[in-house]
Amino acid sequence: EITGAVDEDSLGSYTLSYKASDSAGNAATPLTRTVHVVDLTPPVITLNGEATLEHEAGTTYTDAGALAADNVDSAVTVSQSGAVDENTPGTYTLTYSAIDAAGNAATAVTRTVVVADTIPPVITLLGDADVNHEAGTAYTDAGATVTDSFDATVTVATSGTVDESEPGSYTLTYSAIDVAGNAATELTRTVVVADTTPPVITLVGDASVNHEAGTAYTDAGATVTDSFDATVMATTSGTVDEAVPGNYTLTYTASDAAGNAATPVTRAVVVADTTPPVITLLGDA
Repeated sequence: EITGAVDEDSLGSYTLSYKASDSAGNAATPLTRTVHVVDLTPPVITLNGEATLEHEAGTTYTDAGALAADNVDSAVTVSQSGAVDENTPGTYTLTYSAIDAAGNAATAVTRTVVVADTIPPVITLLGDADVNHEAGTAYTDAGATVTDSFDATVTVATSGTVDESEPGSYTLTYSAIDVAGNAATELTRTVVVADTTPPVITLVGDASVNHEAGTAYTDAGATVTDSFDATVMATTSGTVDEAVPGNYTLTYTASDAAGNAATPVTRAVVVADTTPPVITLLGDA
């Protein structure tokens, strides 16, 4: 006969008693057994989320944590050690541990968090992407600015040049790389150097001239100045017939090498006979 019972779900010590007697009524010496129900199984830790994470530098890190399951205890607290510095790129390890009420320690679980700056800087042009610049005048570039999600200061590098003395199309390229080596999308500016200013004609002499009929006319001409071309010549159209009194117009025009035409300038020449005749006596006075 066995008396006593063991509750496998409740920790504690239990006694089982064993009795026996034969058919003649002789009783055996009773025996007992003590059964100790104990918790020998450690809890098991399970991570929430991935065991290895990449986290963007400069942004707040919130850990997903971990859970512990135990065969006896309904709730076991998970302790976390280690920290993640979101503002310092690097590799961080978080360790999760747990101990149940019976003192069984779970196998520690770790999470690796890699903090890195993976976002490239952004370049913004100052001024227009397409610029028309007057040839022969100093060119000062407006430049560009750059912002970065993590680095406080990133430098913009400019490549390419503009030759103000040589008409043509020039390209300036702006680039930037942050400390982590992330390269910004390059931006460009097109600068078209062109001579758009027409030359200026200046008369030599008066704009209105009275000329004596029958005498040779020599025109004083005109000079031309240009903002870019060193030499521009004036072209004269129209003629003066010194032998025929009348009103004549001379027109002066000029165009520079870029094809810019000056505002025409004119001179009015009035040919007139203003000299009286001379009488000569035949014979003595």
